Amino acid sequence: MDLFLENLILLILIIIQSIFGIGLLLLGTPTFLLLGYDFSSTLNFLLPSSIVISYLQFSSLKIPPKKIIFEYNIFCLPFLVLFLLLALNFKEILNFKFYVAIFLIISSLLALNKNTYSSLRKNILKYKKLILIFIGSVHGLTNMGGGFLTIFSSLINNSDKNLTRYFISYGYLIMGLLQYSILIWLEYRNLDFSKIYYIFLVLIIYFPSQKIFKKVNNFLFSKIISIIALFYGVIILIFNFFVV
Repeated sequence: MDLFLENLILLILIIIQSIFGIGLLLLGTPTFLLLGYDFSSTLNFLLPSSIVISYLQFSSLKIPPKKIIFEYNIFCLPFLVLFLLLALNFKEILNFKFYVAIFLIISSLLALNKNTYSSLRKNILKYKKLILIFIGSVHGLTNMGGGFLTIFSSLINNSDKNLTRYFISYGYLIMGLLQYSILIWLEYRNLDFSKIYYIFLVLIIYFPSQKIFKKVNNFLFSKIISIIALFYGVIILIFNFFVV
């Protein structure tokens, strides 16, 4: 892969995630799979930068721990580990990308529609434990659970941008640490660590980008992350149909 293109894609994704809390895994996974990376290499390439950004975001928001964090740890993380192990051992057999895309597109459209927003939020709150199990399972299998994590975070926090990014960053941080630990444990001999230096690019970009985050209001922040999730669902569909 052309080094300039790789750097350009990563630069754009780091900027997006530094502002909105999502981007590297959400958009980077289908992008780099499309460009010829295998699943393990894609995780190895994207996870370190994602972990660093999530840590910086989570540590910068001085918010008391919420009950939802405890529920996330109990209901989401065990299924993330279980299904990541399945994905790494049966990566050639398991393919749920089409269903992930359809569900993500529908969820994004409902979140963007002011007439269905309240109803969707009510159901999310009612079934949040099941949804956390679903998010962990999808992310473990495909590395593509971030779209659902994003919509879930926005809805349970009623579109408050600080609380939304707080939960997204915590979710991505813990999931990323678990994913990377399991990846190194199972695939250490096959991984290329030569591009770990990209985390320094994160440190250069992250702090200036926070000026943009502070200028984005709650409503716009909520809409943008739903649009990103919708765009991502469409990309997965295209990837599923046109890439072997």
